[in-house]
Amino acid sequence: MAKIFFAPVPVAGHFFPTIPVAHALKKRGHEVVYLSDLNMKEIIEGEGFPYYPIGPGVWAGNLLEKYPKIGKLKGNPRIHYILMEVYLGLAPDYVRDVIPVVEREKPDLFVFDSLSFPGPVAAELTGTKWVTTSMFLGMIPSGEMPPFSLGWPPPRSGLQKFLYWFIWQGFIFYCHRYDREVNRIRRMFGLKRKKQAFLWSALSPYLYLTFTTFDIEYPREHYYPQIHLVGPSLWSRPRNYQPPDWLVDYPERRPAVYITIGTVESVYERKFFPMVIDVFRELPDVQGVMTVCYPGRDVNGMGIPPNLRVEQYVPNAEIIPKSDLVIHHGGFSTTMDCMVNGIPAIGIPMEGDQNENGRRIRESGAGYYLQYKGLTAKKLKDAILRALGDESIKRRAREISGKLKKYNGPETASDLIEKVLETGKPVYRPDASISSPTSPD
Repeated sequence: MAKIFFAPVPVAGHFFPTIPVAHALKKRGHEVVYLSDLNMKEIIEGEGFPYYPIGPGVWAGNLLEKYPKIGKLKGNPRIHYILMEVYLGLAPDYVRDVIPVVEREKPDLFVFDSLSFPGPVAAELTGTKWVTTSMFLGMIPSGEMPPFSLGWPPPRSGLQKFLYWFIWQGFIFYCHRYDREVNRIRRMFGLKRKKQAFLWSALSPYLYLTFTTFDIEYPREHYYPQIHLVGPSLWSRPRNYQPPDWLVDYPERRPAVYITIGTVESVYERKFFPMVIDVFRELPDVQGVMTVCYPGRDVNGMGIPPNLRVEQYVPNAEIIPKSDLVIHHGGFSTTMDCMVNGIPAIGIPMEGDQNENGRRIRESGAGYYLQYKGLTAKKLKDAILRALGDESIKRRAREISGKLKKYNGPETASDLIEKVLETGKPVYRPDASISSPTSPD
């Protein structure tokens, strides 16, 4: 049996989908080990996996403390700063921490996610084969897809496809600033530069696993042969979690609405919470539960109405299936939890890939997509009332749920990973041409 190192980005939406895959591989007899920052230690060990600490101890919960400038930025400037200073800026530290562990433990395979920029560097330096996990196909350039992070609809005409291709060229040019940084890191460790190093650095030549399906993904004819859409991989509850009495009895009445903006946006966009509190004062017949992740005076001093419960954390698996509607930020895991459970959603994306997920909620017909910019309590209240009475989104959510439940993402991913281990070669889709390129180089 093989020894497999998992090292996804230590952020919930990137990290959590890998846990069911790790469990599936462990049940097959493989030794699975996680390399991660300290914020994931309790979760990893709670799931029964060995853990090696790496990195300088920076995560969502202390990001503003470590990088106070982030709190003064919004939108693309904030994303740019985080990419340069955190994701890329700290990459050499992660590589230096990983190398001694790899040399000592000698894993047979790495599993990284699509934003693990240190991963491919460590894999090349140690000669270890590696697999990419990803939530979406969005960062892989294609004229068949709208440019990443804009939240645009799929192309509906040849002219729109050309327009998307043209804008992609501009996006690729824009990403040259990140290409230079990725290649600077590669040169630091004696590796040669790569073409389009930022967009393509995490594209494993062996296997790229995407935890979605074309039931909700935009139609696409041309994509690299080692890319496989395996279906949802959901981890929504710690093994040792014991639900409190209020959650066991939830909901006390209906309609019941769950509100969350995830671990990262709960740091940056806390003005959203008082807005929700104001909305629920005006909806006394609706029961609400809102998670805020981190305590703060911005919530505690608001005079929370009796029909709204505020908690730091509630596992998706415990509350989403019991809810009538979920309001969220378009995080991938929450989006998929709603779709798999057949629960309508209101997506309110705040940045990055959230725009893509929010748009897919709308395109699928399983909910609404609201712009965060310019959002008011009245707009949110009106959307909640409309969604709760909309039978079409409820019906569509159930239809999508039925389709997604036919997939077993963790087992399919494990099958493909084992093929890499057995053959040492790339694993191509049956419909893909083996002569197709596996990277742009």
